[in-house]
Amino acid sequence: MGNFQRNNNGMNGRVYHRSARPRKNAARTFGECADWSDHQGCEALYTNRLSDLMRCLRPGQWVKNLLLLAAPFFAFFDRSQAFVEQVKDNPVAIQEVLGLSVVAFILISAAAYVINDLYDLKQDSKHPLKQHRPIVARKVSAGAAIPLALVCLGGGLGLATWLGLSRGLMGFLWVCVTYSALQFFYTFLARRVADLGAVILATGFLLRAVAGAVVAGVTLSSWLILCVFFGALFVALCKRRNTFFMKGQPVPNSNEPRILDFQIVICAAVTLACYALYTLAASTIAHFGTENLIYTLPFVLLGLFRYLRLTYQEQRAGVPEMLFLRDPVLILTGLSWMIACGIILTLAHGTSSL
Repeated sequence: MGNFQRNNNGMNGRVYHRSARPRKNAARTFGECADWSDHQGCEALYTNRLSDLMRCLRPGQWVKNLLLLAAPFFAFFDRSQAFVEQVKDNPVAIQEVLGLSVVAFILISAAAYVINDLYDLKQDSKHPLKQHRPIVARKVSAGAAIPLALVCLGGGLGLATWLGLSRGLMGFLWVCVTYSALQFFYTFLARRVADLGAVILATGFLLRAVAGAVVAGVTLSSWLILCVFFGALFVALCKRRNTFFMKGQPVPNSNEPRILDFQIVICAAVTLACYALYTLAASTIAHFGTENLIYTLPFVLLGLFRYLRLTYQEQRAGVPEMLFLRDPVLILTGLSWMIACGIILTLAHGTSSL
């Protein structure tokens, strides 16, 4: 029967692929499996449960896409009141557009996560954290993962196209297309080139912020763009440094940690400087009618200090999205920064209206 055999021992005549049979010297643990070739034709051996399919989309990382709401948040306090007037005229439409834009980015990024797991199967199977992902742990088959990625990518780009054509947000569509291309470039090439992978990841965060500005119809300050980019690059480099020293990972050469240390310090310093310059920029003062945003600088500094401590002392920066959701100091610092910004901008907005 070629590559198939029939089991006649009371199994209802089911047909099984030969590769499903135990082979001499076959891999006995998933960490020893080289790639999908050991499992071709064995789709029935995978559970492909709905919960595992959802885990493939990494819902814990969806919080990154809330960066799209940063520009609308600040635009609400803009003295030009362009965005405020839109909210007053049709608040439901603004909420709908913002919500759908976040969903579009979630779907596109989720598709990239699935493709990333499929492409890096062999490498991730030896990683102490990534080995538990459903695709790597052989709980979800390629036959289920690939259509899932295509559906998410098509849904995200389709939603962006609908927003572009029906709501006049063609700029948002092009940002989504650029982000999609960038994610696949990162998966197939950039992550294997020294430092390029971190830069691509930081650019992805920047595109999220730009997408939110396009949806809100505002222009981002150059200083704010640089602040977001270097802040995201700082987080990416901290993650890379902790990954080097994870249990089970190969020890890097003596120069790599030192290089990363210098890069991390530079990015932290530039992030802080760009934020300070943003709060003091003439355009920022003109938009918000206040110079008091500079007083939120200590919260940014405290956040950077805390992240450095988590990176170097506690070795917990390997999963940054979990830190921002679970570390009480980071959460409290972020909430305090948002409250301080809200109070300062509200007072300035109220004063200008008198």
